[in-house]
Amino acid sequence: MITFSTLAFLLAAAAMLHVTEEFLFPGGFADWYARLVPPKKVKKNNGGFLVWINTFMMCAIAFSIHFGDTKLGHSIWYDVAAILMANACFHIWGVFKLKSYSPGIITAVLFYIPLFVVGTMQLVSTGILPWYRALFSICLGIGFHVFSLIRQGK
Repeated sequence: MITFSTLAFLLAAAAMLHVTEEFLFPGGFADWYARLVPPKKVKKNNGGFLVWINTFMMCAIAFSIHFGDTKLGHSIWYDVAAILMANACFHIWGVFKLKSYSPGIITAVLFYIPLFVVGTMQLVSTGILPWYRALFSICLGIGFHVFSLIRQGK
């Protein structure tokens, strides 16, 4: 069994690697995303939103590390892990839809999915995090991506 501290630090490392894949090496996520979900009206690059949302994600992960092995730490970690799991599903969907590489797909599949599964096994199946709280987190993860798609499509 992995300690919660290890899970929290692994999620932080996975998020940093994922953002690196999306924006630095090989990069190009903003352009790929605009091809996947073309905006209905011409607008400037959505870079500000992408920076803001990734900064918020890293802060949330930092809070889960700060609060550690507590109910609040578990809840924050699971919320972020569920959002990132939904993000992995989004990348997979995008690859199939565009039939092209998605910047971020490799780290999402290699890290986000396994971390979510391990976290679910350790937190939910053991009763540390109630199933209804986990369901809320999963709905939050899906809802965030639906909101993001709607926002991009405007």
